[in-house]
Amino acid sequence: MEKTILITGGAGFIGSHLVRLFVNKYPNYKIVNLDKLTYAGNLENILDIENKKNYEFIKGDIVDSVFINELFLKYKFDGVIHLAAESHVDRSIANPMEFINTNILGTVNLLNAFRKICEKNISEKRFYHISTDEGLQRQVQTIL
Repeated sequence: MEKTILITGGAGFIGSHLVRLFVNKYPNYKIVNLDKLTYAGNLENILDIENKKNYEFIKGDIVDSVFINELFLKYKFDGVIHLAAESHVDRSIANPMEFINTNILGTVNLLNAFRKICEKNISEKRFYHISTDEGLQRQVQTIL
């Protein structure tokens, strides 16, 4: 495999389409789909690619920093496309800490793990964060 790409939130509506696109368009890339499988994630969205040789699904939570660090050490990702997030406004009112943990702490965990594995060759690596939260986007730019 040429490169290994992590896509978080890849069992959700948007993420599943992105995962499918990458798996089919880049057969020489290893595509790792990390999803917690909450209310928004559904493996039925990606049944058509689950047996592709360049695809792997991992169930996990980006809030778990130990798990994330181990995952990044194991795969040495060349790139990350971070889509995993809590995004439903009604749910944020009912449980704001879940939003803070996933959207902020989870994103920082991914950034720190990625930075650790590419300290010496950061110019060859890519981290894309897709979010509607402008404050979080500025934080990501500051960390990188």
